[in-house]
Amino acid sequence: MKIASIAILASLFVAGCAATTPPDILPDFNPADPVMGIRDAHYHPVIADYHHREPVDPQNWRRLNEERSPSKPGAGS
Repeated sequence: MKIASIAILASLFVAGCAATTPPDILPDFNPADPVMGIRDAHYHPVIADYHHREPVDPQNWRRLNEERSPSKPGAGS
């Protein structure tokens, strides 16, 4: 256990002393820079596609699957 801990600490120490820094992945964002442009911020309602549903009694699941199936009944899978 001590050897594994020393190996991990040594690798972290060596990685911390690296001469190069990681590259910048994202550009510096400046809101006043006209080159960056403006993002489209239009409104999207959260409940736009909401449909009220009431609980129902259990039904025949095979008939329900056939009604919702994209293929014709009896066509196989």
